[in-house]
Amino acid sequence: MRWALVVLSVVLAACRSSAETGPGAGSAAAAGPTTATAALAPAATEVDAGAIDAGAPPVSAPVAALPPPCPRVVPRPPPPIDRVSFAKATWTDLVGWSEDRHAEAVPAFLRSCVKLGQLADDAWVGLDRRYGKARQWRAACAAAAAVPAGDDAAARRFFEKEMAVWQVSGKKGPVGKMTAYFVQPLRASRTRHDQYQHPIYRRPPEVVMIDMAACSPTGRGRKHWGKIDPATGELVPMPTRAEVRQGAYAGRNLELLWADDPVDTLFLDIEGSGRATLDDGTEVWVEYDGKNGQAYAGPARLLRARGLLPRGQGTMQGIRAELNAHMDQFYEITDGNESMVFFKLGTEPGAVGSQEVMLTPRRSAAVDRNFVAASTPLWVDTQAPKTTGRGTEPWRHLVIAQDTGGNIKGAVRADLYWGPDESDGEIAGHLGGAGRYWALLPRAVRPRR
Repeated sequence: MRWALVVLSVVLAACRSSAETGPGAGSAAAAGPTTATAALAPAATEVDAGAIDAGAPPVSAPVAALPPPCPRVVPRPPPPIDRVSFAKATWTDLVGWSEDRHAEAVPAFLRSCVKLGQLADDAWVGLDRRYGKARQWRAACAAAAAVPAGDDAAARRFFEKEMAVWQVSGKKGPVGKMTAYFVQPLRASRTRHDQYQHPIYRRPPEVVMIDMAACSPTGRGRKHWGKIDPATGELVPMPTRAEVRQGAYAGRNLELLWADDPVDTLFLDIEGSGRATLDDGTEVWVEYDGKNGQAYAGPARLLRARGLLPRGQGTMQGIRAELNAHMDQFYEITDGNESMVFFKLGTEPGAVGSQEVMLTPRRSAAVDRNFVAASTPLWVDTQAPKTTGRGTEPWRHLVIAQDTGGNIKGAVRADLYWGPDESDGEIAGHLGGAGRYWALLPRAVRPRR
């Protein structure tokens, strides 16, 4: 999610050689997405932040002469947690296809087409070769650009003409888990005072991210965060959440904002983006800008380890309720998550996904990029809470894969971006259950291998 980094031309060249410009993970959900243009580069000056954050100038760092070194011994990739397969399907297999408002998905797809357009014709889309080469997506992008705005019939014809349908399955079959996320609302201040006592940290200048694709043929999609130990030249993790709370960053002016609720700051880490109403009445957007390289543990797991989360209460609302009920143990609980996310202020309103495009409410999704390439249209069939009354109802819509997340793992796993408003959180926080999806791919692409 991230635009405002000054990067060396050699780094940009290394990044563009990757088959997928949208890097991976950590989300706009869970640990948050990473940045493609920052790959192999340390944090550089946030050149556009001053116009937004006049009261707290950004921490700057000189641009390094060389990218961070590869490890002396490149670790082997972890064993795959799943495997993906594709079965040819037809449009009639998509229950509810004719009822969707297809024109709403076209602008989201066109945003991804901008990223596809930055790839060389022979560049592979995604982390394996299942999603074809960039040139095989050119015609679909051109046809999408010609669809009249708001014309659902024309949009439907476009997808049916340019795309073919493939049902996606994992090793357990075509059914996986679907969830949703949103933009975390916050009340905050640029300075610490009164109730504003809970810091949201900007990215320290020593933070680096090593793209393992530059270090090993098996490194694609693997990114390591931390800082370079000057004594050994090795990448080491940044301080843990507990160490930061105990003063590891004291006196460094790394506090981006001060929030009035520690539970909100915790969920800001999880959601990956925020919308802060400041004490002076203005509003700013908060975007993911890196992480500390430490292990992530979700709040539901930490609460259950203490016997504090009843069965069936693992929704956002249930987790919030338990944390608020045990504020005397809040830091003991949350310090069990050593991972920490860094943020910056956005340059325009809206949430940005790991593909570095603005997300579209209920038309963008976070996926596991090991199995689904960014830019892929997905027909999702799941259940969502009713907007009125209790219970759930079918939710069948076309979305575009534009984000990733540290908790989004598996071949059939999607986290649906629900929107930027607090009311969106009421739905997103309760959405979670079984679902399926079908990938819509250009007709020249044959994903089976």
